[in-house]
Amino acid sequence: MKKQLSNLKGLITLLSFVFISSAIAQREKGESLITQDQINKITELVKPLKDQLEKQLSEDETYQAYVKDITELNETKNFEEKSSMASKINEKYAEYFQKAWSSANVDERAYQSRIRRLFPDDLSKLITFEPFLVFTLSVSTTTATPPPAEPPPPDKCLDICTMAAGEIDGTSGLIAGAGGSYGNCFLRTNAWSAVFGGNQVIFGYLRNNITIPGTLPNDSRKLRVKKSWELTQEATTFAVLGGGYAETRARTFKSSEYMLVYSPVVFGSHQIRKKTMSEEYVLEKKDVALSIFKTNAQTFSAFVSGNWCFSECASIKWSICEEK
Repeated sequence: MKKQLSNLKGLITLLSFVFISSAIAQREKGESLITQDQINKITELVKPLKDQLEKQLSEDETYQAYVKDITELNETKNFEEKSSMASKINEKYAEYFQKAWSSANVDERAYQSRIRRLFPDDLSKLITFEPFLVFTLSVSTTTATPPPAEPPPPDKCLDICTMAAGEIDGTSGLIAGAGGSYGNCFLRTNAWSAVFGGNQVIFGYLRNNITIPGTLPNDSRKLRVKKSWELTQEATTFAVLGGGYAETRARTFKSSEYMLVYSPVVFGSHQIRKKTMSEEYVLEKKDVALSIFKTNAQTFSAFVSGNWCFSECASIKWSICEEK
């Protein structure tokens, strides 16, 4: 185990450039709600605690079994299997880490307070802490617009599910990966990372594929958009005496659903959120491209950890109708 830890520490210097460059790229995308400065400060804050636990656990057989299970979790590329394995790891080692954490006499309230102060007030109050200083940040927003007036009989209605166009785009760092899939009424993006410098950012798009003029004439009529879908977001992070996080987001013209799970020291959390979503609004024809589904998944490993997440929009019903 000492050899494993020594080899992993030796990777840090080699991977630092990947770590910094990937994190900067994340911020430039404008998607993440956690900054590189915050990551650095959290890592610095918990370092004495991490070092204490590393000394306490590194030779323990149960901890070595945990490391092995996290390695197997990282090697699994099937996300259904990852979800099942994450649940089993959570159940198998929860009591063990609770005892180790208790014997370390951690002043959790003090640490939680200092972590909260690293975030703006509007985000700090949304942070939920679990044992081991693991925290989740979930943000749901809906654009405030007046309710649309009752529509007159539509001139032409389009079922967007028969014509939507999808795209998956992203970048990965060392020992990290991602993927996605889409269909006419389906969109999913997923990401994972395993070791220091492992970073993944993936974006998925489902566009209405309407052209004006073309699909519809370029005139003064407006477009009434109606959407409904099932949203599933899942995020998992397990730290191996290090830190990591998983964050995922799903956005449309009117809504944004964001979830981040961060494990700064040891062990972690497995979070699942499901919602039935709907929205209705009116657009000018020139703004038709604003009616879109967009998902993204991002993971990052500050040391050795198992992080993965996804956002999925399924059972989509999507219509766009002309009206005067």
